[in-house]
Formats: sequence, structure tokens, C-alpha cells
Amino acid sequence: MPKPTEQPTATRLKILNAGIDLWRDLDPASLFGGFSVARVSEVANVTRSTFYSYWPSTDDYVHDLIEYLVDLEATDYPRIVAETSHENVASAAVTDVPASIIEICAFHLKAASEDPTLGLRLGFLAKADDPGIKESLRDLYRRADEAQYAPFATSLENWGRALREPFDDRSMQLIFSVLLEGLAARRRLDPDDFPLELYGRALLPILIMATRRPDDERDLSEISDSLNSWPAAGLTSKLQQHESSADPLKNPIARGSMRAVTIAIRRLLARIGFGELSISEIAVVTGYSELTLQQMFGSRPGMALCILFINSYERYLDVSPEIHGIERVRMMVNINLDELRRNPAIGRNMMLLLTGHTALPRLDLIDFDPRPMFDDAVLEASKNGEIRSDLDPLHFSQVLQRTLFIEGSQLASASASIDTIELLLAGAGAPPPSPHHDTTTVSPHDTSNVSPK
Repeated sequence: MPKPTEQPTATRLKILNAGIDLWRDLDPASLFGGFSVARVSEVANVTRSTFYSYWPSTDDYVHDLIEYLVDLEATDYPRIVAETSHENVASAAVTDVPASIIEICAFHLKAASEDPTLGLRLGFLAKADDPGIKESLRDLYRRADEAQYAPFATSLENWGRALREPFDDRSMQLIFSVLLEGLAARRRLDPDDFPLELYGRALLPILIMATRRPDDERDLSEISDSLNSWPAAGLTSKLQQHESSADPLKNPIARGSMRAVTIAIRRLLARIGFGELSISEIAVVTGYSELTLQQMFGSRPGMALCILFINSYERYLDVSPEIHGIERVRMMVNINLDELRRNPAIGRNMMLLLTGHTALPRLDLIDFDPRPMFDDAVLEASKNGEIRSDLDPLHFSQVLQRTLFIEGSQLASASASIDTIELLLAGAGAPPPSPHHDTTTVSPHDTSNVSPK
């Protein structure tokens, strides 16, 4: 190994470059078989004694070769990537970001496959446990990691994206580098089986999950929560296939599917507001086609109705059996208002359903309809003499429930001082609420977008 004060000579550099040429051009076995002095000297066109005048052994030569690679300024892959024009990438992505990412990744994979230092880096991994070169090898890989990730880091900044926790720059550098160099090595071995587009296609889902808008504070575990619905959706889909009709134009929907999909949508709403949730996103998470979702729910307001139904239904089940008649009716009224006011988007969609502008869901598939439970409470109040006997209790129940949709919407905030439901109950002859009765679970003015449970 040359002394620290010794300046590199042309001959020494020629011998180092010969090592790069060897590892680039020889068969893969050579990458792990190490160097022989004879081989290096032959490629460098020098004598073995000249080689030994610089390096006492091949191990010393390998150490210096790694150091040389770290500082190499020749036309190698890290330099090519570092000098890539980021502005062109960001500009092209304004209209089609995925196509732009795949295009630039294809360039990277091609450059990596043709990089003469790739074989050296991969071959040196066989010597990773050698303490004599471990530190230099680490520097070599970290330099390559930074260069390979740099264009993407710049593009993400230009697109206004930030890394989502727990990802940071170093972990993303490692992901990019390992994926790229692994694909590049396999592409060298079998180029016909590894299209250049593969790297970009693999990175797209990683970028979608690992990056975020600046105002999106969710971490990876939060956005991955919807994966919990995959098994249920997958099993339901299999059940659908078994129940498929011979008529190709008719898509039967398995019993229980509405509940499974509604619960999956509710999980999504814990992370994404209903107004931002698209049917296509729901289709991806639940495993159903958009057409099947349309058949099940009729419309987005139909989905909102199912969310309200299942939340109210579950909470009705928790009402104490000690509560009866008109007190039970009032308890159910408060549950409905609470659900509508916790998620104003649900209330707005209920208004669309009431006006008949959108289609209703398949009510025959819903096994979590809370309305019969509400009807039963009104019927009990009627039998107890708590409402006028000349009123049809089921008709009165429907009026109350329709009014709840309006009172739970943001329209009701304009007349928050008027308790419309209590006016209806009073008109029906119901006794006033008891002093301990809480008429509201959530303030009528609370319009925060709190997702359903």
C-alpha cells in the first residue's frame, strides 16, 4: 500500500483501472474468486514486479481499489445519476407523475446495469467480514446510496412531498440502492427477463406509501390500517364467485357483503375524510369492482347511509334494557344526532338522499338496519300511553327519523336554539324529558370532522 504522502502515478492508476475492467468483463465466478496478480498485471500490461512495487499482496490491492472507487471521478453510475437533470423530471411529471417516475427509473436501471463499478461493489460483499476493508467498503456503498437517491429526493421536494414516518432519508437511500443494484445485477445475468420499466413499477407503490403531503401527518401504520379489511373482503369475494349466476349480466351479491364492506369503509374514514374518499379507493381496499359497489350502495350518499346505519345500530344495542318507552326513543334520537354531527359529511349526504337526487343502497342486503329498533321504541311508547293514541306510531317513527337527518345536518346550526325533535314529541303528547335527561350528546355547533368509530 503506498505511503500517505505518495502521489498516485499513471502506472498505479492504470493497474487500479485494470481491476475495474477485470470485474466488469469476467464471468461471475471471478467476482468472488478474488484477484490474481497475474490477471491484473496482464490487463494493465505491466510486469508482476511492477505490481508488487505498489502492493505487497492482493489484499492490499483490494483495499486501495475500494478507496479508489470511493473517490473515482470517471464516468460511472453514481456520477451519472448525480448529474441527472432533475428539472426535466419534475416538469414532465406535472401531467403524469407515474409515467415520469417509470421513465427516469428506466434510465437509472440502464445506467446501473452498464456501470463498470457495479460488479466490484457486489463482488466486494464477499469480503464484507474482512476488518481491513470493512470501513472503506461501507464508505463506498454509502457514497453510491446517496448518489442513487439524490435525483428522487430533489423530485420529491419539487413535488411538495415529504417522507412519511418512520421513513427517513437514510432508510430511503437503502431501499432505493438495494432494489436498484439487485435488479441491475439480475438484468446483467438475464436482460430479457428484466425490462427497464420494472424498477419504476416497483418504486411507485413504495413512493405512494412512504411519502405524504405536508399537511398529512399520518404515519405508515395509520395509512396501513385498512389492510385489516383485506381478509374479510377476500373471503366475501370468493363467496360471491361461488354464488355467481349463470346470467353474465346479473352479479349476485353474497349475504353479509354489505356489512363487511361498510366496516371496511368505516376503517378508511378513521384516516380519510368522507369527502376525500373516492369509490375507486374503496374498490381497491375492499377488493370489489366499482360496478359492484354501485350495485350495493347505489351512490356515495348510499354509502354514507350505511355508515350511519351500522354506527347507530351498534350503539342501539348498547342502550340499557332498563330504559323503556319515550326515554328510549330520546336516547336513540341523541345517538343519531351524535353520529350525524360527529361527521358533517355524512349529514350532507343524508340531505341528498332525502331530496331523491341519488340512489339508495340495496336495503335487502343490510342486516344492520337500526330503523326497526327505533320503530319498536316508538311502539312501546305508544303502548305505554306516552304519545297520543290517535297517531299511527310507525308513521310517527318515520317522521322522527326523517327529521333527524335534517337536524343532524349543518342546516340545523342556523336554528340551534330550536329543538325540533322535542317540538314533535310535545305535539305527539309525549311528557317532557326528565331533568337528568341530556338532550344533546354533541353540541349542535360542533362541525369538526370526527370520523365514525
